[in-house]
Amino acid sequence: MIIERGVLERIFKSCETGYPYEVAGLMLSNSGGRVVEILPVSNVHEDDRRVRYRVDPMEYYRAEKKAEELGLQVVGVFHSHPDHPAQPSRYDLEHALPGWFYLIVSVYGGRVSGYACWLAIENYGGKRFVQEVVSAE
Repeated sequence: MIIERGVLERIFKSCETGYPYEVAGLMLSNSGGRVVEILPVSNVHEDDRRVRYRVDPMEYYRAEKKAEELGLQVVGVFHSHPDHPAQPSRYDLEHALPGWFYLIVSVYGGRVSGYACWLAIENYGGKRFVQEVVSAE
């Protein structure tokens, strides 16, 4: 996955600012598959927003419309893992959409400590994540 360097920096800033809660946003790519924009979204999870996130369906709908206006497409989600590694949780897998990329940013003590990108794929009636290489250009 290729993410514009400035976009990746904005993702990191968003995750640090939202600490100690999980922060989320949608990643938008151009026709070449390069992530060129993000749309931060509210975390509306009903339980503990420090360990889970949920995107409001109407906010997602508006983001899809905005992406269309910009000539881009939603290709995935970024979200933070406060005080946890950048590895998907069981919850992440259960709620993942096959074909989407999931950039997970690990934030310890309010500072980004790492990140990893995962592609959700169908696997014989189930789902799994495959780690993807991230290139910031």
